[in-house]
Amino acid sequence: MRSFFIAILVITISTTKLFSQVLKEKTPNWVDTNTYTEDVMHIDDVSDGSFILLYDNQIHASKKIEYSRLVMKITDNVGIQNASTVSVSYDPAYQSLKFHSINVIRDNKIIDKLDLSNFQVMRRELNTEIYLYDGSLSAVMNISDVRTGDIIDYSYSIYGFNPLSKKYSQSFYLNDIDPIGKINVSILSNNKLNHKTFNTSPVLNLTKVNNLNKYHWVVSNTTKLDYEENIPSWKFIYNTLFVSEYNSWAEVVDWGIKLYEVNTKIDNKLQLKINEINNAFTSKGEKIKATLDFVQNDVRYLGFEFGIGGYKPFTPNLVFERRFGDCKDKSLLMITMLKEMGIEAYPMLVNTTLKHSIKELLPSPKFFDHCVVKVVDNKSKYYYDPTITNQGGDYDSTHFPDYRFGLVLQKGNTEFDEIKPKSENKVEVLEEFTIDTIGKGAILKVVSTYYESEADNMRNYFKNNGKNAIKKEYENFYSNYYFNVSSPNAPTFKDRKISNIFKVFETYKIDSIWEPMVEKENHIAASFTATNLLNSLYIPNKQKRTSEIAITYPIIREHKIKVNLPTAWDITNNKLFVNSPGFYYEWKVNYDRSQKAINLYYYLETQKDHITKGEFKQYLNDVKKVDQSSGYLLFIPKNFSSSSILFDGNTNNFSGIFDIIKLILILGFIVVIGLLVFMYFQNKKR
Repeated sequence: MRSFFIAILVITISTTKLFSQVLKEKTPNWVDTNTYTEDVMHIDDVSDGSFILLYDNQIHASKKIEYSRLVMKITDNVGIQNASTVSVSYDPAYQSLKFHSINVIRDNKIIDKLDLSNFQVMRRELNTEIYLYDGSLSAVMNISDVRTGDIIDYSYSIYGFNPLSKKYSQSFYLNDIDPIGKINVSILSNNKLNHKTFNTSPVLNLTKVNNLNKYHWVVSNTTKLDYEENIPSWKFIYNTLFVSEYNSWAEVVDWGIKLYEVNTKIDNKLQLKINEINNAFTSKGEKIKATLDFVQNDVRYLGFEFGIGGYKPFTPNLVFERRFGDCKDKSLLMITMLKEMGIEAYPMLVNTTLKHSIKELLPSPKFFDHCVVKVVDNKSKYYYDPTITNQGGDYDSTHFPDYRFGLVLQKGNTEFDEIKPKSENKVEVLEEFTIDTIGKGAILKVVSTYYESEADNMRNYFKNNGKNAIKKEYENFYSNYYFNVSSPNAPTFKDRKISNIFKVFETYKIDSIWEPMVEKENHIAASFTATNLLNSLYIPNKQKRTSEIAITYPIIREHKIKVNLPTAWDITNNKLFVNSPGFYYEWKVNYDRSQKAINLYYYLETQKDHITKGEFKQYLNDVKKVDQSSGYLLFIPKNFSSSSILFDGNTNNFSGIFDIIKLILILGFIVVIGLLVFMYFQNKKR
């Protein structure tokens, strides 16, 4: 979050001394001068050796200028590194950067450090790992001679907004993970600004300046954000201010429709591909699926979002010719192809993390980060993400991620589509252990079955990795649980792509599944874990909670473990059912004496994507039950024999010869009591 204020450089691809791209000018006359104080109310919460005294953000929406000023104090030498680096990012396609001042304040004296020759302009690409390139640059300067106790004070303006942003909209954080002395936000605009805040309610000061509306918010002495683990992605955790000149989502739809209009004629090459699909299949469903497969798998995901490319897709002709594009490009290509076949389709804007919270925001195109496709066929609605690859399933069963709400760019549309998850994303695992000799090793056979998105993931995994690498990774997985695990061959698979079911088959030789017990001296134990359930539920490490808890949804995990024993033993059957607000869970232990086999069964199904604060106490109790039952333990004395005692670690019951002895003693005791009673009544008769 501090990077929001300091803009620390993360990834640098190329560096050049392009001084002309960084200019120097006086502070614009419309900018107000804001004061700050060095007094910090929450000094004990300061970390990393520095804290922000002032973050000043002033926007002239009419002139398309954004002014920023940052004032930081260094409290410890560990803070010098970050505080002495000035880094500002901008898009050279439509923006220019002008610095007003860079000062070091020491002992109340101002030391001017603004020297353009000390700047380096660097290519800044933060999303290369997902094949997105936005063309932005970072102007970076390392301030010399910075010391503990110094105050760093610098200001600059970025000129130019994206030309496709017809109306102004933005969001501002009003707190941080560290305390901040003062945050100032002011906006000058010809138009009325809609505004909304989350987790805070700063006072708005609305005035007129030179016939412009001036919106002004100030917050002082902000407390640090106390972050809790596993907060849902849609939760607004920062104190946040949203502003927008858009008055409705219908205005956003109209803005988007113009961007996605195709005004060029489909060229011959693309038309040939459309005709090929159209002639090869008869039903609309087959044509939809064939088109989706082509756009997903034959047009690679790659985005050059320089300038207007951040909003406007490239033409379908160009995307088809280049065979690459980002989400906008691939979606528009698919829509164009389907429309040419007489199939109704539209682009749909989504936010991949906000889900239902997107509806709480003010209308603005800036709050969307992804584009997908909506198809309408005989009043049925289907949704597709063209950026996913190697998806199985038919046209009406292709997995669509849980984006939850999307804004369809269709004329006359005024509201969001709600897309309810229809995938179960099930994973079934069957593990069969065959133990020939107690205290030694075992043969393990595993069959894992993946459905829907889980099948898609595994299909991609096997396509992207070599057999030897997969073999090693799978062996390493079981090596975390057992000693000296080896597999004669790499895992094999069967892919039923139409039904989207992916099966993986594994075989392992385990030298030993028994380990010395720490808790019980002179005993060894074999453990069996439902690994398919691991990481499916978050286990809190605190008794109290102030925020919701995120749950992976929707998923089903079914895990069966069969342990074939060398001799017949008495194993106690057991079971557990947990019906929690966020999930349902089953656990069963069934011993088959005739087969000399222990059968363990685990089933977990999540029922929603989060746990509310009111449900936390029950969730904590229930998830502990799941955690405690996810492993099954058998332990015996090291020097065991055929008449040794076998312990069932889950029930703490004894089995084998000890149970027989116990039964004989109980029966003997009953017989003795019976004889004593008989003798008592015989004597009484006399």
